Amino acid sequence: MTDMKRHFYISRLLVLMLLAVTTLSLRAATPTAADIMDKMRRTVLASPAVEAQFTIRGGQGGIQGSATMHGAAFTFATPQIQVWYDGSTQWALLESTKEVSITEPTAEELALVNPFAIMQNYEQSYTMRRLADSNGRSVVQLTPKDKTSAILKVVVTADKDGKWPQELVVTFDDGRAIDLYIDRISGRQAPPVSTFRYNAKLHPAAEVIDLR
Repeated sequence: MTDMKRHFYISRLLVLMLLAVTTLSLRAATPTAADIMDKMRRTVLASPAVEAQFTIRGGQGGIQGSATMHGAAFTFATPQIQVWYDGSTQWALLESTKEVSITEPTAEELALVNPFAIMQNYEQSYTMRRLADSNGRSVVQLTPKDKTSAILKVVVTADKDGKWPQELVVTFDDGRAIDLYIDRISGRQAPPVSTFRYNAKLHPAAEVIDLR
């Protein structure tokens, strides 16, 4: 082999090696769907509790609401409904009828009332796929593993730092969708356990219906 050919093959080998390293680096720098969800979960777990203000968008304008989460427990409130969940029992107060239903919901039933609950069990209940986004945001689609689920898919968009969820869009099998945009979310000190339990003294006119 002549020196010219030897230099040619060496140069070509170096170029191929450089391309391989560059490709691996780009792959490593691009987070997977699991990476995106795990980063948000780590942020949530780093705080004793999480507090959020949100807007449910769609229809005529938006519906304002708030939520507080501490582990599996949460409170969720809009002008139409208030929900308390202490990790096993759920109380849901409908403002229109002043009725409080008491249940012991499944993970899917929790998600139907409080979309934030999806963030608690996504690994067990959903398959994950990263979606492309023209704005450079981190977007993940969650598809229920249970084919009989009333939820068709959930699309989670992270904020610009990838630490907190910014938007959750839940699409149901009948075509309905809930678009929950998070206006503000942050960590906070854990509130008392009573925060996540219904207090009948504060709602004396409400009728309690025990469905357990």
